[in-house]
Amino acid sequence: MQKLHLGMLVAAIFLAGCSSTVAGGKSATSAQVSVAKADIVQFDKLAGYNSAQTRIANKITARFAAAGYGPAQQIAAVSVAIRESTLNPNARNRGCNCYGLFQMNRSGGLGKGHTVANLTNADYNISLIIKEANRFSSFASAKTVDQAVSAFVRNVTRPADKPGVVRATQRTARKVEQSANSRSLALLGD
Repeated sequence: MQKLHLGMLVAAIFLAGCSSTVAGGKSATSAQVSVAKADIVQFDKLAGYNSAQTRIANKITARFAAAGYGPAQQIAAVSVAIRESTLNPNARNRGCNCYGLFQMNRSGGLGKGHTVANLTNADYNISLIIKEANRFSSFASAKTVDQAVSAFVRNVTRPADKPGVVRATQRTARKVEQSANSRSLALLGD
């Protein structure tokens, strides 16, 4: 476990020197994301979900942590994926032409131009949603899970009923937080 934590610290320090362009053409450095945000929220068992779904939740948190997001953002992302697909990478909603963990819409949303096979690949789907989340500083700077959920839903997934979906996803996030291991919960206070 210490090797993993040390490796994440080294990766965070390395990323601190990197810069990227964010929405609006402004340059931002990864140094704006604190080193503590490299900690990964983990679930030994996600209450109400099977072991395959728990593995997907852990994959989401690991990928968001690797992208520099902290525990609040990781829990928000898992909560959105639960609401969108019940953590099923093969989820399909043919009514809206939406696929995968984060229900990417192929008819004009984030899934446009991507194949169904790619969108139902968990790693590919997570990569797309992280790329979109990176565009919004309100998500990266959220200090609480509720703020992270609100920014993610309003800016990244953009459902028709934003206020209703934000409230429902925040309720889901309360349950997700309860399943996080004790080390992960300690991080939320940082």
